[in-house]
Amino acid sequence: MMKKTGLFFLLILLICLAPFSERPAQASGDLDEILLYRIKVDVNEDATLTMNYHIDWKVLDSDSEGPLSWVTIGIPNSHYISYRALSSTISEIYGKSSGELRIDFDREYYKGEVVSFDFELVQDYMYDMNILNEGETVYSFTPGWFDSLNVDRLELLWNSDKALQWSPSCRIVDGYCTWETSLGHGESFDVQVTYPNGAFLFDESKFHSSGDGLDGWSALILIIVLFIAALPFLVVIAAIAIGVSAYRKHARLG
Repeated sequence: MMKKTGLFFLLILLICLAPFSERPAQASGDLDEILLYRIKVDVNEDATLTMNYHIDWKVLDSDSEGPLSWVTIGIPNSHYISYRALSSTISEIYGKSSGELRIDFDREYYKGEVVSFDFELVQDYMYDMNILNEGETVYSFTPGWFDSLNVDRLELLWNSDKALQWSPSCRIVDGYCTWETSLGHGESFDVQVTYPNGAFLFDESKFHSSGDGLDGWSALILIIVLFIAALPFLVVIAAIAIGVSAYRKHARLG
């Protein structure tokens, strides 16, 4: 329980610090726009996920920051097994320790052009066992979001084979749970898919988004970071308390 509580606070901290953004928006408008953001997910026998991404990315402004030649795409966590490009528009792809993939394109793209690219990611540490109901495992997934551009169409397809339930509600198309939505600046979309514990080779030590969990030093560092973040509020509260106490003393003496 202590480990899961620590992981919860770490997840909250990461959510506060790490939304994904490729290029900053300008005061005059967005630099780019995503026309289509499609992710197709299949669960492997070892409980990892094979995730196929397709993105249609349109350049709106190639003057303010120059033409588009690369982007970063947020992935669920740093515990990926492998990744590979699936389209010729990608010249190079590599993972970053911050839980992102950097994708370099085959050329520079200018205002009005659309670059379509595809890649495959095999991802681990995506589920929690017995977290809601004993005997059930829940996958939670939030596609990487973007602070400075809009996603006109997000399509998320998840293989429904062996699944007990899913949230939110969706259509089943060719055996896949299918969600469709759009995203504004900084907006995200979350899904959960539940399986019986025996459906795949789940490992209870692989907590979702946590890696191997918090060891002693990591927990200490987390406590220090949270204390530093809360310090200004504690100072303000203490100052108010001292001020109230001094006022009351003065009132009694007067």
